[in-house]
Amino acid sequence: MTETILTINSLTKKFGDIQALDNLSLDLLPGEIFGLLGPNGAGKTTLISIISGTVKDFTGSIRFQDKNLFHDRRLRRHLGIVPQEMAFYEELGARENLLFWGGLYGLETRELRRRADELLEIVELADRSREPIKNFSGGMKRRLNLAIGMIHQPLLLLLDEPTVGIDVQAKVKILDIIGKAAENGTTVVFTTHQLAEVEALCHRVAIMDHGRILAQGTLEELVHIVGEREVINISGEFAAADIAGSLKDVPAGDILAVEDDQLTLALDGTSEIPGILEALFTAGIMVTDLKIQSPNLETVFLKLTGRSLRD
Repeated sequence: MTETILTINSLTKKFGDIQALDNLSLDLLPGEIFGLLGPNGAGKTTLISIISGTVKDFTGSIRFQDKNLFHDRRLRRHLGIVPQEMAFYEELGARENLLFWGGLYGLETRELRRRADELLEIVELADRSREPIKNFSGGMKRRLNLAIGMIHQPLLLLLDEPTVGIDVQAKVKILDIIGKAAENGTTVVFTTHQLAEVEALCHRVAIMDHGRILAQGTLEELVHIVGEREVINISGEFAAADIAGSLKDVPAGDILAVEDDQLTLALDGTSEIPGILEALFTAGIMVTDLKIQSPNLETVFLKLTGRSLRD
């Protein structure tokens, strides 16, 4: 059996009447990149915040290297945290920030300076290391935010939406840095609602919603939830409430999701499409577009939650 680096059992957290996490359990393996995928409000940030120690008053347990994470403060020094909010001093330069935050981890001065210079090269900020961060672009700030979380070479790196609000080129660079950190032995867990990031980077993924993990596994394992069937996306002018009645006499496979003006089905084959369209037309439902695609993470999410990642 593969040894885990982090084990979460029955984690539950409420904010008033809101169930942020609901009996959540999870194992993380050494050196893997694990993605937490879900819409806003799914519980992703709450989970990261509890592991990092910024949210308290939960039930359940978290063990890091088979020790209670919160009973031994020394274990926390092996965690790297990159919050969604920028965590640095904008009046200082990139190198000054790295030296300051690295000093809080107790790094020896010579090693800290070496590590800061190394990271500035990795995140491509070496040529502007002394310039006040307030002059940096959004992508540059995100790269520095990541570098600060990595300054002490953590065994577990927690990233909360590390690419939010930046352009595609900056995202690609950050994902490349994350990938190389994992290659060097760091376990990475990051939250996102971007399918492309998960597909490009993750060894395993958990789909979250309403504080629960609905499914987890490799991309291949998750896609098997939908199976080898065709996924049909139908757009038009209709109310979601009208769809079920329109298709009640048609073998329409699985309705993965239905919203106003949007219907997603999983079918055994395309031969079922004419009967479905005829039933919709007979019910007076206007269809403006139809697309056929192979099962992917988006369709898995639709099947599990009945809604898209954008919701």
